[in-house]
Amino acid sequence: MAITGVLMLLAAVPAFAQSKKDPLTDQQIEDVREAGDQPLQRIKLFVGYVDERAKGIHTINADPIAQNKGVRLHNLMEEFTRLSDELQDNMDNFDQQHADLRKVLKEIVDKTGEWGTILNEPKPSPQYDFSRKTAIDANQSAHETSVQMLADETKYFIEEKKKEKEQEKEEQKR
Repeated sequence: MAITGVLMLLAAVPAFAQSKKDPLTDQQIEDVREAGDQPLQRIKLFVGYVDERAKGIHTINADPIAQNKGVRLHNLMEEFTRLSDELQDNMDNFDQQHADLRKVLKEIVDKTGEWGTILNEPKPSPQYDFSRKTAIDANQSAHETSVQMLADETKYFIEEKKKEKEQEKEEQKR
C-alpha cells in the first residue's frame, strides 16, 4: 500500500514540475540576460513575450477545430500570468532606479487594454477559468502599475527638467 502511494507521488512530481516550467525559451532567457541592466530593452522583451501569449490565446480560441483547446488555453494563460508578473517585477526594479520608461509605459497601458479583451474571449470552462482569473488579475495589476508609474515618471522628469533650468540660470548669474 505504501509503495503504491510513493509511486503515485513520484508520478505526480514530473507533471507538477512540467507545469511550472519556465515559459521562456533558452534563446529568450539569453536575450533577457543580455538586456541585463538596460531598462527599455529588457521591459520591451517582456512586453513582447506577454503579447505572444495573448496572441496565442486569441488564435487558439478563434480556431473552431483546435485540438486540446482547453489545456492549451490553460497553459497559455498560466504563462501569461507568470510573464506579466515578471514584467511588473522588472518595471518596479527599474522604477526605483529612476529609469526613463515613459515610452514603454504608454505601450504597456495600451497593450494591457488589448490583453484584457483577449483574456475574456474564450467561453467559460472549468479547464481554464482559474487560470483566466489569475491572468486577468495579473493584467489588471500590470495596467494599474503602468498607469501609476507613467504619472509618477512624468512628474519626476518635469521636476528634474525644472531643476536643470534653475541650475543653468544660477550658473549664468555667476
